Amino acid sequence: MSFSASANNIWLEDGHILVADVADEEGNWNQSRIDLNNFIGNEDGWFMWDGVNFAESANNIRLEGTLLTAELPMRDGGYRERQGIELNDRIANINGRLEFN
Repeated sequence: MSFSASANNIWLEDGHILVADVADEEGNWNQSRIDLNNFIGNEDGWFMWDGVNFAESANNIRLEGTLLTAELPMRDGGYRERQGIELNDRIANINGRLEFN
C-alpha cells in the first residue's frame, strides 16, 4: 500500500530525507524518516530505483505531493528537463515506519 494513504505532513529534509507523520496499526501517529539516497540514484539524467545518492548530483530537488522532482545531470554534462519519480511506488508505511519495498 502507498505510504501517503496513511500519512500526513509529508516533506523533504535536506533534499533527500523523506519525513512524514504515519499511522501505525493501532491508529497512533509517529514521525518517521527515510533517506531516499539509499534507494534512488541518477542514471544518465533519469531517476532510478535501486540506485544510490541521487541528491549528490541533483539540482532544485522538490517534493510535489508524493512526486520527487529534480534536475539531473547526464553523463555528457548536460541536463534533461525536470524529472520525477513517484515515491508511493516503492515507499510504504509499515506499522508507523516509512520503509522501502
